Amino acid sequence: MKYDAIIIGGNPAGASAASAFKQTYKDKSVLVIRKEKDALIPCGIPYAIGSLPSVDANIKAVDGLQKKGVEFAYDEVVSVNSEEKTLSTAAGETHSYSKLVFATGSNPFVPPIPGADLDGIITIQKNTEYIRSIREDLRSAKNLVVIGAGFIGVEVCDELVKFSEKVTLIEAMDSILPLAFDKDMSDHIEEKLSSHGVSIIKSAMVSRIGGSDGKVSHIELSDGSTLPADKVILSIGYRPNTALAGKTGLLLGSTGGIWTDEYMRTSVEDIFAVGDCVEHKDYFSGKPSRLMLASTGAAEARVAGFNLFNLKIVRHCKGSIAIFSSSLNDISMGAAGLTEKQAEKEGFDIILAHSEGMDRHPGKITDASKVMIKGIFSKEGGVLLGAQIIGGKSTGEMINILGLAIQKSMTASELAIMQYGTQPLLTSGPGVYPIVLCAMNALEKLIK
Repeated sequence: MKYDAIIIGGNPAGASAASAFKQTYKDKSVLVIRKEKDALIPCGIPYAIGSLPSVDANIKAVDGLQKKGVEFAYDEVVSVNSEEKTLSTAAGETHSYSKLVFATGSNPFVPPIPGADLDGIITIQKNTEYIRSIREDLRSAKNLVVIGAGFIGVEVCDELVKFSEKVTLIEAMDSILPLAFDKDMSDHIEEKLSSHGVSIIKSAMVSRIGGSDGKVSHIELSDGSTLPADKVILSIGYRPNTALAGKTGLLLGSTGGIWTDEYMRTSVEDIFAVGDCVEHKDYFSGKPSRLMLASTGAAEARVAGFNLFNLKIVRHCKGSIAIFSSSLNDISMGAAGLTEKQAEKEGFDIILAHSEGMDRHPGKITDASKVMIKGIFSKEGGVLLGAQIIGGKSTGEMINILGLAIQKSMTASELAIMQYGTQPLLTSGPGVYPIVLCAMNALEKLIK
């Protein structure tokens, strides 16, 4: 069958591309082809295996897209003929397209550790049936070990410590969440995670995973120590899923992701790519980057969806900025842009600014939380390069404000005098807004 547009993959990036496409080209047809009928919300997977009542509670409905006229096929694309503009599926179907979008996502990275193929070794796959199959095993584990203290690893630990007898988190670096937070900030998060019952081992490398009768039984660390383990989660990042893209002849970048221009066009005419399968460009250095965030993928997907047939939305893209947020029961956190360590590595001359305060006023309001902000500013011009926040639920939107400020190269002085709204039940007080206080602390150091 012939479609104006076909999207391969239907998670956040693919769905966002379809939505933007139908909003812009209402009379054109679009088909989303994905393997599963019930697709997970990727960021909700730690909660699907933890405190949510079931995995099904973390499934994204497609009713809204279908009402817009988006068609779905639950199948797998096995080949693409870019010259004839056709594709074939595992079910034996053939479709033709005018425009094609790759939104094939990413796969968990499995490091070459001896024993990584034992029964009981688990990766966090974005696959509904797989997550259903591991949920009860993980919740009933006696000695669960999670390798890798990025956001997925930390969130999984915080969820499963409510069910498993013992949960241990192993990180090769000297702090948890090392790509998003400096140690002085992540220490606060680590303290909370430990208080919830998670054992944390840092600056440790796993040299071998041991087992008996084909099942995992223990972890061996590079210092010679061992840990009992009946289940092991490998949480060491993801790699772009580009097998089909490679077969199709799309140019791949140095990170293994699909090369695209600023409008998400690939090296092959009329084929676009969005999301985790794409190679990104770092906002600060301009170097190739392997940034995998649903929010980044959704933004790219909107660019592609709007511009599939005509350049409707002009995009001036310097590159991608990492903007993270998470929550561990009674503590929330967010990070945007460069950490102190990353800024110094890139060669920036920086100053650090801090602020603390309550996110409601007065601070005795029931749901008020203490907020801590660390800002990384350039000495030259006072431009905001990065920010880290620890606090309550307001953290998520505060870090989005700071992420936008970084994208717009806002300075400490601009942040200090920006106009914003306040309300006792919703925000900090007008004279003690945490972002403004952080900017004022930066100005104090910049004007010396």
